[in-house]
Amino acid sequence: MVPLRLPNRFTLTNMNANVLRALIKGGMTGLLLLGSDALAKHRPNHPYRYSVADVPISLAVGTVQTPEFPVASHWYWIMVQVEQAVPPQQMRCMMGVTLGPWDLKDCSSDDPLLRADWTVWDGEHVLYRGSIPDNGGGKFDNKYIFKFLGKFPGEAGKQYVVKVKFTNDGTPLNVANPHLIVTGVGDE
Repeated sequence: MVPLRLPNRFTLTNMNANVLRALIKGGMTGLLLLGSDALAKHRPNHPYRYSVADVPISLAVGTVQTPEFPVASHWYWIMVQVEQAVPPQQMRCMMGVTLGPWDLKDCSSDDPLLRADWTVWDGEHVLYRGSIPDNGGGKFDNKYIFKFLGKFPGEAGKQYVVKVKFTNDGTPLNVANPHLIVTGVGDE
């Protein structure tokens, strides 16, 4: 019997639940039936790891987009996630994720760097659009900062694409490994 070799980034703590069930129920046969797609779905260890889209992006002026993704009859958040790479207060100012007016006193006049407009597409049709608020609308922990750009309702059976147009140069935040995430509201 040949031993199973998984890429270094996969461990039992972050493997897909279906892969784990297959290993337990059917051993190697169950794993082979699932195919390589079961192993390819790496889930990052943050509250929104069950997102429908999670794309590494640049925060330079311009437009980024998700691949097409399926939706259910559910509300979805659009957000940008960064790792805490510089002092936490400075990161929150740059992202526009502050706790209130008392936090703003420590921010520069250029903050927030993260400014954008977003659209949700169904094929060639724009379904929803919005702009992110300058402050608030975020969440952070010891490792990540999440800036909520907006939310939209999904229609079951549809395939959507989210496009975000950054209107301010946010490249100083690129050192923090930014991701564009779309996730169901309440799917943390």
